[in-house]
Amino acid sequence: MIDFDWYPPGQGLPSDVEAELREMLRDAAEADAEAGFPQLSLDDEPESDTTRLLVWLLPDDRSGRTVPLAPSLAGYLRIEPLHGEDGDLTGTAEVSYVVRPEYRSRGITTMLVEKIGLELGSAEGWCGTGVRALRVWARGNHPAALRMSLRFRRYGIRTALRRWQLVVPLKVGREIDPGAEPGGIAVRAAQSTAERLAAADLWTANGPRHQPPADATLLVSGPAEAPDGAVWIDPESGEPTEWGVAGRLVAVLTRDADRDHEDDPLVRALLVAGLEQLRDGGVRAGIITVDSQDRPVVHEARSLGLMHDQTDVQYTVRNSTIEPLPAVR
Repeated sequence: MIDFDWYPPGQGLPSDVEAELREMLRDAAEADAEAGFPQLSLDDEPESDTTRLLVWLLPDDRSGRTVPLAPSLAGYLRIEPLHGEDGDLTGTAEVSYVVRPEYRSRGITTMLVEKIGLELGSAEGWCGTGVRALRVWARGNHPAALRMSLRFRRYGIRTALRRWQLVVPLKVGREIDPGAEPGGIAVRAAQSTAERLAAADLWTANGPRHQPPADATLLVSGPAEAPDGAVWIDPESGEPTEWGVAGRLVAVLTRDADRDHEDDPLVRALLVAGLEQLRDGGVRAGIITVDSQDRPVVHEARSLGLMHDQTDVQYTVRNSTIEPLPAVR
């Protein structure tokens, strides 16, 4: 059996609860590191209007499994409302969720959804949060997420996006693009704060919600005051691969991207420059996550030898009326 506690925006956690939550998130990060799943941390809490839900596993003598002698923290759900360009709430929220590793495969998430439901049509939104639509990523196309989407499909759960994680081994002295002709598009390291700010504007214009990592290496192409393209690089991402620890190309963005054509010399130049930066730093492999519909980035990355590693799926929940459960025969 489970119980749960809502923590609305602005409400802090009791010190003992926060300590247990931090411990649980550390354990989950260690357990999920090899699979490449995202890590949640209380130190990167987003906007002040975020709602949190804590799930507790309760003692149950009827269970055939080992259960805690006292309520034990089993899961953590974070609801981050999205804002439009004008700063107003859009009614949609991103959901992040993690279950304590040793409590997985016990049906905790199923029990939680059965208890709180996913009805979004009330005036107060989902469970009083004001949210009318949800977005959640299943990293690595986790089979448990697919099972949940099928079990609760009456709530309007749909697949919205797919992202591919691509990886390539890197070796010092080996060319990234051996067939490239000299005199191509120039890509350089950002030299000034103004150049980084201009690239950040490019990041925002392309739609990512959060700002680029402050400590990421930044390469740009084009005018300093308005770069044509940029690539952010994290050589310390520490993601394990069969070739060794990888670094990440966080994002490859261009100002005038034509998503209807595959060939894009600027995208290619940015990818090559980013991978060369990782290679020259001694990193053993390069990783990038791309929207499967972003044809230029997908095409240029695959033509440079990057291979598919995993698929991430974004599910959305958006319902105005709830479909009835099928009749039992």
